[in-house]
Amino acid sequence: MTFSQSAHWNRRDFLKLAPLVFAGSLTHSLAAGIERLGADSNIILIVMDALSAKHMSLYGYRRDTTPNINRFADRAHVYVNHYSAGNFTTPGTASLLTGLYPWTHRAFNQGGLIKRDLTLSNYFSLLGDRYYRFAFSQNPYPDRILAQFIDDLDRFLPLTSYSLRGNKLFSDKVGKDRYLASAAFEEFLFPLSADVTGSSLFGYIYKSFAVDTFLKNQKHTGYPKGTPTVEGYTPYLNEDIYAGVYREIQRLEGQPRPFFSYFHLFSPHFPYKPGRRYYELFENDGVTSLAKPKFPFGFKMSDEEVDSKRLLYDQQIAHVDAEFGRLIELLEQDGILENSTLILTSDHGEIFERGFYGHGGPIMYEPVISIPLLIHTPGQTEGSVVHTPSCNIDVLPTILHIAGQTWSNAVDGQVLPGFGGEQDDNRAIFSMYAGENSVFRPIGKASIAMRKGKYKLIAYLGYYEGRIVYEFYDLQEDPEEIRDLVSGNPVELKLMKAELLEKLAAADRPYNPD
Repeated sequence: MTFSQSAHWNRRDFLKLAPLVFAGSLTHSLAAGIERLGADSNIILIVMDALSAKHMSLYGYRRDTTPNINRFADRAHVYVNHYSAGNFTTPGTASLLTGLYPWTHRAFNQGGLIKRDLTLSNYFSLLGDRYYRFAFSQNPYPDRILAQFIDDLDRFLPLTSYSLRGNKLFSDKVGKDRYLASAAFEEFLFPLSADVTGSSLFGYIYKSFAVDTFLKNQKHTGYPKGTPTVEGYTPYLNEDIYAGVYREIQRLEGQPRPFFSYFHLFSPHFPYKPGRRYYELFENDGVTSLAKPKFPFGFKMSDEEVDSKRLLYDQQIAHVDAEFGRLIELLEQDGILENSTLILTSDHGEIFERGFYGHGGPIMYEPVISIPLLIHTPGQTEGSVVHTPSCNIDVLPTILHIAGQTWSNAVDGQVLPGFGGEQDDNRAIFSMYAGENSVFRPIGKASIAMRKGKYKLIAYLGYYEGRIVYEFYDLQEDPEEIRDLVSGNPVELKLMKAELLEKLAAADRPYNPD
């Protein structure tokens, strides 16, 4: 059975499939793909912001949200236990771009930056000028992180590209001072998301112009719930975004060098505003939230409210899936896919349960940190499934490895199984939220998820009057994380606690006072 035939699998059946895991050897098609990539093939990395693996039919979700991605998976390597190192954009993206955990790169506050002495740990610097290096992010927070690598970028598009707003940002007109200008102008003097601006006159004029642009486009034909927006004031159409991505890849293909391209696309991120063709999908299909305890730090919304948001989110995933399918068809027709490694992933997931929807905050259950990872290599015609747990910190060393690049920078990630990395089903994988913690101090307030084998530990630091509070789950027997096993105090819990605390102590060591 192929992925494109798997729309009605349930999650438990999917996870228990006999895995086709690559360990020490490679299939012929994969080995050929790696050889061709080493011979100067292109690399296309597409990030769909806030796309949870738990809401994709590819990964066994009950709604058929991703039929086109399913078909793409039939000729890609699919990682079914893949995690983001963060549960919102800044830490998740920083980890994907650097191969480092948040406690290493320290970009764990919203809008935060990578520690300065680690900024050379990224694709653009490490791949070098052998590649033409391109970056684009609709989301302003990855845009600021990417601005830290500007010396190693050949082309860096404004974050309003392909949108209905046009390029009217100050930060896109100042060259190497892009991050500083973004913080000074878009966040302080002329912030669109704040009630009071740093400049009463020019801030008012700038905000009025942006609001006028937004109002003119908020009810675009084909979007019953209104036009999707980034940060409330940059309207865009998914059709325009993916058409822009295609045109940009065509342009990159015309370069004399092979190219590495990073596309960070905002949908299906909130606000969930699917197009008309997708707006009535999944209505009255009986998919509702499972009864679970309300999360103590959540919104405490009713299950009905959460399910209404879930429906819109699933519809928007279906819309993005269709645009991705069209993009793949065009790249295949042009012959670009034949000579490219294309990676599809996300920066974090999204959750709709326990009285909460969205991402961020101390919530660390599977839907908000479990993300897709699909890798198609040049000429690949058959798919495979890798069940070994992996993390988005692994993508950087994997790309460098299959591109034949060596690197001296220490990274927390490792080469993925199937591309030369070892199969280690007992490896510890970490995801972290520390948005309220100073980047200059030890980790004192955070929530951390640790996956090891079939077990998952969640630790809450600084939320319970100085005590560390834990949750512990057996994901094989309880994939919905309903039965907390902490009270039984199993041996596995004790071992994972000790390992987590040891990791934290090592991460905190440089920040502890002498």
